Amino acid sequence: MQAQFQIIGGGLVGLATAYALLEKGASHVRLIEAGKAVALETSYANAGMVHASLANPWNGPGIFGQLLGSMVSKNTSMKLRASALPDLLGWGPKFLRSSANTPHWRATELNYALAQYSMGLNRKWREDLSIDDAYDGDGLLKIFRTPRAFAQARDKALRLQALGLRTEFLSAQDSSVREPALAPIIKSIAGAIFYPDDFKADAYRFCKALEIAILERGGEIITGTRVEGFLRNGDSVHGVKTDTGDFQARTTIVATGARSYLLLKTLGLALPVRPVKGYSLGFSNIAGPKIPMVSKNPVVPKIPVVDDSLHVAITPLENCLRIAGMAEIAGFDRSVHPKRLQPLLDMLKHVYPELATGLSLEDAQIWHGFRPVSADGIPMIGLTPLRGLAVNTAHAHMGWTLCAGSGALLADIVLEESPVLDPAPYAPFRR
Repeated sequence: MQAQFQIIGGGLVGLATAYALLEKGASHVRLIEAGKAVALETSYANAGMVHASLANPWNGPGIFGQLLGSMVSKNTSMKLRASALPDLLGWGPKFLRSSANTPHWRATELNYALAQYSMGLNRKWREDLSIDDAYDGDGLLKIFRTPRAFAQARDKALRLQALGLRTEFLSAQDSSVREPALAPIIKSIAGAIFYPDDFKADAYRFCKALEIAILERGGEIITGTRVEGFLRNGDSVHGVKTDTGDFQARTTIVATGARSYLLLKTLGLALPVRPVKGYSLGFSNIAGPKIPMVSKNPVVPKIPVVDDSLHVAITPLENCLRIAGMAEIAGFDRSVHPKRLQPLLDMLKHVYPELATGLSLEDAQIWHGFRPVSADGIPMIGLTPLRGLAVNTAHAHMGWTLCAGSGALLADIVLEESPVLDPAPYAPFRR
């Protein structure tokens, strides 16, 4: 049976796109996921933070030196593997060019605008669908170890303030009032910025709630089915070929994260998106009796904390403390090296030394995922040169933040409705 719309990819972005289409009145929406269930890849165990405050792309000023140094340094938050270089020939130079101040700020503005729109929808959907995803709207705190880093971040935050971002600039003492668990390292904090509108929630639980909502609204979800190609007639796409048969649709939407560029490559379309591998460690019941502590009554963190110097995010979720970070450009290498995981544990020790005492990697739930990163740091949402084919990808570290807004924006585009945001800057094949 031909669908009106079919989405390839059952992560945050694919599910949000399917739900947005149904909410806006689409008649037959089909989602196809290669895994045995939805949201088991990059959406499964991310940092758990929804934030407009961290809208700046990774390829900021100075990125070239960081990547170059990472090829010889072992313990860096961003790592470039030599094995990935052949696949970066077209993407890499644009990635570096986009790190200049002007394009980097433009990308930050666009990401921020989409984040603000998306976070509003995220809250609305949570309320409409009574989603229980451990939401906590107590904000996000970013700490800085040097006065220079704090001053630079303050300048950037002030620019975003002009666009509507709410911020509070805090002293070290004030930061430990916001997050008492930081008290043991207060002498090493030069300052902090608190973002009251950011929040934490479990992305996987949100995905599972959207799955239920899609089915209840008459949508179709097919799992365990891998897309291998497209049904094409000239400059039109009318469906996909999978390992279980063909599926036709009036419009097919590719939302397979970092792998989106590989699918489009089979059609001769060069999408400037590449995978950047990230890791997380999850420690369940971290204040429980099985984990030794320095003090008998350690203060358990309450809000997400980002340490600017370590490029790490630590988020307390229900019965779990999640440490997420690292950015490894290594293609789709799925191997998990203990040498790459140990720095994450070391980062926890630098931020919460009492909680980290006695912990080892053996205590952690280990996860990795491939974040889809565009060359210019801006998501790719919209139609392709081929009729009947659209794309929703390249959200980098902001997939959880941007999924609802991206889904709604693309739904408006393919349904030919008036979108809230100008879609042109997010067009997949923009110049």
